Amino acid sequence: MSHPTMIANQRAILLVEDQAVLAMMQIRILNSAGFVVHHVSTGEAAIIFLGQKLFPIDIILMDIDLGSGMDGTEAAKEILLLHKIPLVFLSSHTETEIIERTESITSYGYILKTSGEIVLIASIKMALRLFESYQKHSEAQELFEKAFFVSPIAMSLHDTSNQFRFVNVNPSFEKLVGYEKREVIGKTSLDLKMYVNDADSTEIRKKFLTDGKLTGFKHRFRLRNGEVREGNLSMEMVEINGKPHALTFQNFLF
Repeated sequence: MSHPTMIANQRAILLVEDQAVLAMMQIRILNSAGFVVHHVSTGEAAIIFLGQKLFPIDIILMDIDLGSGMDGTEAAKEILLLHKIPLVFLSSHTETEIIERTESITSYGYILKTSGEIVLIASIKMALRLFESYQKHSEAQELFEKAFFVSPIAMSLHDTSNQFRFVNVNPSFEKLVGYEKREVIGKTSLDLKMYVNDADSTEIRKKFLTDGKLTGFKHRFRLRNGEVREGNLSMEMVEINGKPHALTFQNFLF
């Protein structure tokens, strides 16, 4: 097990490779590309190393054949259950079955050991960029969800590709309109007869799909108890899991 000195802003790699000579060659290549490399030779050692949290690791390069202990795919599964970190398989296997097995474990790549230095370094950098992009998306998604659920404004989310069916509503929507979340998910406003004038629904969708947003649309809508109120509806286009959705904001006028 090797623990090199880390320079500020260097990316750190955990290399899991049981063949000492091959590991030395890979470490040299990675060091020359500016990476600091920590090396362990077994899957068990990799799990222990990461669990100790003594050194920050930005990415894992995992061999598949690791001697008599657990193989790389088993180690990867255990590691990824406990750590949010990009993991790339680095192996000599070209069998379709093995490659497909790794694809179900990680989406950050599979590198053949015979690919060469340029492909190796480029693949690592691409995996790091992909992970950073995923992290930013996850953080933005988490922030959106928190704002959605704590907002005092009645908000609902609709699938624009499926007749604007409800995907989610916040507690303020439930309080304002009277419907519980379970009663509206998968249904449309027309299904629930929310609009006093059904033509409003058609106009709202048309304006929104044309402009990509809707601001201050005055309409009359029906609460769950049958009471009719006049409201002010605004909508914004948001992307959820790669699909466009309509985020609506509903206020009472009287």
